[in-house]
Amino acid sequence: MTERKLNFVIPALLFLFITAMLPYLPGLVFDNQDCWEAWAHYIKANGLRNAYGSTTDYMPVYQYFLWFYIKVTGSDQAITNHIPYLRCITLGFDFLGIWYVYKWIDKKVAFYALLVVCILNISYTYDTIIWGQMDGTLSALVFLAIYFVWKGSNFWGALFMVLAFNFKIQSIVIIPVWGLLFLNNFLESRRIKDIALPVIAAGVLQGLLFLPFTWGQYSIGKILHVISGSFNKYHSISVKAPNIWHWLVKGNLLYADDTKVWLAGLTYKQIGLMLFFTASFFALLPMILLVIKNIRETTKIKISRELVWTTGAMVYLLFYFFNTEIHERYCHPAFIFITAYTFYTREYLVYILFSFMYFMTLEYSMHHLQLPDYETVWFNFKFLAAINVFIILYLFVKIRKYFKISLPIQADRSGDY
Repeated sequence: MTERKLNFVIPALLFLFITAMLPYLPGLVFDNQDCWEAWAHYIKANGLRNAYGSTTDYMPVYQYFLWFYIKVTGSDQAITNHIPYLRCITLGFDFLGIWYVYKWIDKKVAFYALLVVCILNISYTYDTIIWGQMDGTLSALVFLAIYFVWKGSNFWGALFMVLAFNFKIQSIVIIPVWGLLFLNNFLESRRIKDIALPVIAAGVLQGLLFLPFTWGQYSIGKILHVISGSFNKYHSISVKAPNIWHWLVKGNLLYADDTKVWLAGLTYKQIGLMLFFTASFFALLPMILLVIKNIRETTKIKISRELVWTTGAMVYLLFYFFNTEIHERYCHPAFIFITAYTFYTREYLVYILFSFMYFMTLEYSMHHLQLPDYETVWFNFKFLAAINVFIILYLFVKIRKYFKISLPIQADRSGDY
């Protein structure tokens, strides 16, 4: 069988196999039943336009997913019975994200082989298949936004950035990377339409996504409340995320209030934000310097894909490591950037370490495997935080390396969209 056929047959069989397994993987009860199922029943009874009358605190795109799920399942009983299959949507986005990894790494690895390695990596799919969460969808949308804008298409990059934002607020973490690439594209063409058309298209798409809810009882005010509330919803120093705070603060950080003053009159949350913004600035600095250089000079430098991948992964890891109120899953978008970097460069260390750290973190939170002891060093958050530190330092070294390479060498941007 040819590689082209294998690239279709194996993904199809893998998707069907995982789908068949979903009823035996109930996921986290609170998310799957108290949230997704309850919200779906509410939308069925009250219509999509009134979706925000439920307890939902998710952005509009997920409400569309639930509406689609309702249309497919039909009855109230079917909505309840088939809730495990809601994960098929996120699984589809996992496949889509890996497809674009395959394209962006210039097809160095066969798609079916790349897909099998990623999907059968329990760390990569735990969030989707076992937990029943949808961070894989966010990762794919963010990755596509960066892929298209790096390829030179501000238009498609803007549309996918809007979709990512309207799926989860955490997409804003990648906006500096996206914005630098967006600006760099304009510097190459110097055409106003390369800014005007994407901005107009993004505005139209945003309006269309909000439109059904303006007809409902709650209008878009509820959505704006979801957006503003997402920055101050939890007051925990850490929601089971192995980050710096487990080294600095004793006790159970899930019940430690991050609004309390900690140092120099500043709260834990304020200090976390300061650390994140400072570290992110240095992570973004190489890309910033390249864009500034392109502003000043007529000969344009292409920002290498390796620099984009390492920087994209870095900003999400820094967001995860320094901020308070961070959940165990919030580093998920870093995974797809690390995957692209790994299978392009064939440097597997950071992929293996991140996979280990992420699996142990998620399994500690969910206890899906029902292991006899979750208090061993392998689940210790100080130990897992140390792995995160190593990954961050590793990526900082790589960012510096690819910044230097980008200066004299123009990276190839060949390939289709």
